[in-house]
Formats: sequence, structure tokens, C-alpha cells
Amino acid sequence: HLGTVEGLDGFDFSLRPQLEPRVVKELCTGRFVEERRNVLCLGQPGLGKTRIAKAITHAACLAGYSTLCVLCAEMLEDLHASHADGTFHRALRRYVKPQVLLLDEFAYEPFDAEATKYLFRLVSARYGAGSIVLTANTGFSRWVRLFPSESAAVAAVDRLIDRATILRFTGKTKRGPEQIVGAPLDE
Repeated sequence: HLGTVEGLDGFDFSLRPQLEPRVVKELCTGRFVEERRNVLCLGQPGLGKTRIAKAITHAACLAGYSTLCVLCAEMLEDLHASHADGTFHRALRRYVKPQVLLLDEFAYEPFDAEATKYLFRLVSARYGAGSIVLTANTGFSRWVRLFPSESAAVAAVDRLIDRATILRFTGKTKRGPEQIVGAPLDE
């Protein structure tokens, strides 16, 4: 479920001043999986978080670790739907079982009370048992606003960051239109 994996070749680390290439390359050895540590990729959109997260997860897959890649919102929707049809435990197990779970676009939108409950159960079940590679467009201080209660945010975040490697993505995005045609828009 990784889709296209660009890898580290051609990734310009000089554009990401806070991101150390040696740390990313060390993560690609898979040692974090053996240690059951999480990897959190945090930064604004367009800075390469998903690319690096996929490269790390792909390297773990090639090293023989079981992996699963999913958009956080899709996983939460799946867990919610499984609750309705009585297959929740089977669905939760699908996300707990892999040695590496890549949760892309975490906290892209606020979580409701049900999503918070599912997320907490998932993070708690994986805590110390498997690694989560996570991408998020916001830092921890803003996560409190995404959860319905501060205690729910603290409980989930505490388990996510314990012994985690945190990769901070800074700099300017390289994303932009290929071509702009026509007169400028009035803003």
C-alpha cells in the first residue's frame, strides 16, 4: 500500500536545514523497528515528510519487516465502519499486527470523540509492540486543538512520542504550478 516510493536518491537535504541525513539513513537500517520506536515526521505541507516516511517504511519492508501504509483518516473511517458491523476487533488487529504502521496525514483535520477513542486504542495497542511512522502538518502544541479534550490528546501523544525519533521538516516547499497562464488574479 506504499504506492510510489521515491526513496532518498535525489532528496535535497540542504533544503531541509533541521533534517539530518545520517539520522534518516540510520532509520532506513530498520533498527527502530527492532527497538519498537516510533518515527514522527512533522512540518508544513510540501517539505517531503511523506517521501521520507515512505522511504523509511519501504526500507523496513525490504529488510523483511511487515508493514502497512494508510492515510490516518481512512484508517479511522475503517475502524468506525467496523464498529457498526461488529468486526471492530478484526479491523483493529489489521492495524496493530504489522511491525511498522505508516500513518500518513495524521491530524490533518480535527478528531471527533469516536475517532479519538479508536486512535487511542490503536496507539495503546501498538505501544511497545510495534512501530508507527507518522506524518503530520502540525506540531504537538497544536494537536491539543484537534482532540475533543486535552486529556485525550495528552494520552495519545504521550505514547506516540515516548522514545520516538522526531524528524522536523523546515524550509520552503518545492511544490508549485508547472505553468501559470493568464492575468494575475485579484486577491
